[in-house]
Amino acid sequence: MAKLRGYVFLDRLQPQLMSLLGATCRGYLPRANDASLTVEVAPGMDVEWLTDVALKHDDVKPGVLVVERQFGYLEFHSKYAASVQSAGAALLAAMGTSELDAIKPEILANRIVDRVDGYHSFLINRSKAGSMLLPGESLFILEMQPAAYALIAANEAEKASNVKLVDCRFMGAAGRLYLAGAESDVRTAAEVAIETLQNLAGSHA
Repeated sequence: MAKLRGYVFLDRLQPQLMSLLGATCRGYLPRANDASLTVEVAPGMDVEWLTDVALKHDDVKPGVLVVERQFGYLEFHSKYAASVQSAGAALLAAMGTSELDAIKPEILANRIVDRVDGYHSFLINRSKAGSMLLPGESLFILEMQPAAYALIAANEAEKASNVKLVDCRFMGAAGRLYLAGAESDVRTAAEVAIETLQNLAGSHA
């Protein structure tokens, strides 16, 4: 039976997160200010029939459909938040579960690194999917489980602060977020990202 691990509704995709998703997804490209929903389920293959349920229920566009080692991920979006929420409700009904049954996110690690060294920024930039991390900038790193919640941490931090989204990894055993910029902006973004995850409801793993 399918287990809902993560249920991540974003009311308005922010420009940087939208661009990162668009650069890596194999489905339909999202637009800034689209509403978006990402679900993480186990076992991974169950995401296939859940995709069928969501797409047949309402007019939403799939951006991400991935079955990785253990978990499955589906992201869909629309310019109409009501359509996204309706398709999400149908998906939950098909699973016989509710949004509150998703696992409450757990923060595994978080740290601010001030005045990043040039060699360090070079190493991070070799594998990032978003903006460049420049030497001398502050860097915020955040790791959480389930992985999909990296998306809402990134989106809310971008709303709240003038930071650069260096990377957002929302699949696998843990999610990881990298934000960079001026020290004061990064500290504001870090506070918002952590508070966002702490305030989410859900069950304990």
